[in-house]
Amino acid sequence: MEDIFKPNSLSIKEIFGNADSLYQIPRYQRPYSWGDEQLEKLWEDLVDAKENEPNYFLGSIITAKPEDKNNYLDIVDGQQRLTTLTILLCVYRDLYPEINNDILEEDPFAIDGKTVSNSIKFNDRFQRLRLRTHSNHQSDFDKLILSENATVDSKEIEKPTKQDLRKDEPKFKFKNSAFFFREKLTSIGEKEAGELLNYLFNKIKIIRIDCKSVSFAIKLFQVLNDRGLDLSNSDLIKSFLIEKIQKKYNDESEIRKQKEEQFMDDWKECENCSNNTETTLNDLFVMYEYYLLAQNPKKSLYDELRNELKDKDSNETIADIKNFIRTYQTEIFDKENKIIYSFFYIPWGMYWRTILLTALKEKYSEYEEFVKVFRRYYYLNWIAGNTLSKIKQTSFNLIKSIKEKKTLQNIKEELNNSLVSDNTIRKAIENLSGDIYNEKWCKPLLFLIEYNQTDDSNISFLDIANRNVQVEHILPQKYYNNEDWKTIFEKNDETNSWLNSGRNLTLLSGKKNVEAGNRDFETKIKSYTGKGFYSNNQEGITAFRMTQQIVDNYNKGLFSKQWNKEALKDRWNWFCAQVETILEIDLTEIKE
Repeated sequence: MEDIFKPNSLSIKEIFGNADSLYQIPRYQRPYSWGDEQLEKLWEDLVDAKENEPNYFLGSIITAKPEDKNNYLDIVDGQQRLTTLTILLCVYRDLYPEINNDILEEDPFAIDGKTVSNSIKFNDRFQRLRLRTHSNHQSDFDKLILSENATVDSKEIEKPTKQDLRKDEPKFKFKNSAFFFREKLTSIGEKEAGELLNYLFNKIKIIRIDCKSVSFAIKLFQVLNDRGLDLSNSDLIKSFLIEKIQKKYNDESEIRKQKEEQFMDDWKECENCSNNTETTLNDLFVMYEYYLLAQNPKKSLYDELRNELKDKDSNETIADIKNFIRTYQTEIFDKENKIIYSFFYIPWGMYWRTILLTALKEKYSEYEEFVKVFRRYYYLNWIAGNTLSKIKQTSFNLIKSIKEKKTLQNIKEELNNSLVSDNTIRKAIENLSGDIYNEKWCKPLLFLIEYNQTDDSNISFLDIANRNVQVEHILPQKYYNNEDWKTIFEKNDETNSWLNSGRNLTLLSGKKNVEAGNRDFETKIKSYTGKGFYSNNQEGITAFRMTQQIVDNYNKGLFSKQWNKEALKDRWNWFCAQVETILEIDLTEIKE
């Protein structure tokens, strides 16, 4: 019985020099992507091993025979390393064509330029490595790497810009790798480069696992790589779906090729959306998993999705995932809407995103009202100090309720029952009435109030990570060090209790916040005055609407143009009214 797979321990000389050493990177694999970090690590490993190790193991690769008539082996795992080594060999060929010629007579294991060239092209005709990820990738690889003297062409091979390297085009990575190795080999000189080449070919081993079929090779890859890592999860899901295509169209090569190409086009769009939304592909798949299950997963992401998708067509599946992810980008991440903006501050990102996506995917008829009801539930839990464990099951119940097309009224009742049973509203009111400055939800709540001062036609996203936007104490924290403030407020517990409460906080730019500092109120007003966050002025944030209200009251002569107890009381009641409107909560008991 023929072995379904066979592991072989091979030297680099054998990996690139044997008669059967012809490789192709199939359509379903990722394009070449190694950057400086990976290149530097490989180079350091090679140089360090040469100095300290008699032999060195460079990992494993998994190959498979795609078709009986095809002499090339599909690379199922290890394509990045194999491509990088090929680039290194091409640089050796072009930079030092007569390498080790002076020691060939005395050293039977010396590697010369002819051997290097044969490792790049078998019998000077067949490329040892060809790329099938995209037709452009192969032509770029031919032009920039495989063609003789290509890697020493200073016009073509120069250090790409950071902007170019960020582009999703392998040609810039090809150039970068060739430039990297050319610099390294030039710096050590031909003699030392020759010694490294001899070590590389004769002493470095790779285990090549040759599989009888592509489907088994993919399954083996899944087994060897199933360690729960973010990157491997998405790779495993992809390989599982590709395997299903391989099996389904095993005897129909043209249809199989068409289906694989269609799959990879959709997968590529998923990756693009991942990049565009600054969300890992793994996280996007977790959202899809939560949507499908509508309950807390019991197994790993890969195992759960494999079980859910095992009887579904792979092309239909990836098309559905693509549309799911695309909806996240267009209707949530890129959406210019103050209600949607307010979700991005909440800590339970995986859950709120999935719930909104579920409502969008299911075309929930009362979506806009649902979003407000849902936001209220999450924010009240956050303000109440509840953790993920409190909202987790309710979140999965919400996904299920939406998929079951429950009415908004039913969902409202479910959420309100949860808020009451957990005493969440009571806790939230207590927390709102005290020191909020040091709470993680303080700044987001002020953002929500700021959003509430505008309509959707005149709104910009307030980034919580923007250090230029700060929470300002109107009555300074060290008011007792300023003579003007000391004439208005006594230093006592009551005054101190007001400092970090909602009545004494507003939003200000970092620059203006420094300007205002511990100064008197009149000076602060001058700092508060500006052209506004929503103007087209490019000089930065100067004033927020909620801060402008303080300026307006001052200009009207209210509270004797002072920030005194009456002003604090008025601001407190205004603050409470804003929160009541936004979160639909009665704060009568804490108003003054």
